[in-house]
Amino acid sequence: MKRKSGLAHLCHHDIHWEFCFDYEERVEFINLHKPIEEQPSRLKWFKLVPDDKIPGNDSPAWEAYLTARKAYLTARKAYLTARKAYDTAWEAYNTARKAYDTAWEAYHTAWEAYVTAWEAYDTAWEAYLTAWKAYVTAFSKELDQLHAKLFPGCPWDGKTMFPEK
Repeated sequence: MKRKSGLAHLCHHDIHWEFCFDYEERVEFINLHKPIEEQPSRLKWFKLVPDDKIPGNDSPAWEAYLTARKAYLTARKAYLTARKAYDTAWEAYNTARKAYDTAWEAYHTAWEAYVTAWEAYDTAWEAYLTAWKAYVTAFSKELDQLHAKLFPGCPWDGKTMFPEK
């Protein structure tokens, strides 16, 4: 089984020795994102050092490094989890904001339509009242005769059907 991580030679062009966390991932990145003319040299010199060839691999310095690396990886994992949650929340916020903006626009459009409709309704109501008053005035005599004929004994006094109140 090929090793995935370890001490690396020229993982990056400007860092001689460093720890590589994922050899295949780095090779893929070089192949996809580095200039084509640099790729052969980068891939030729980028190598993981076998564990038994690492100088001082039994030293307290190496052990301290491995302990620090383990803590770093734990913190990195927590960071990546938090970052993913943040990105998800940010995406949800943006989706909600777009929905809010759309709803706000729809509200304003509806409000403008409502105001226009209300003004038309009010104008129509006034025209209706004017026309009704004109009709009742023009045919008041005929309406009074009709009332007497169709509703004999009606208590209507011209203002109410409950004159006693």
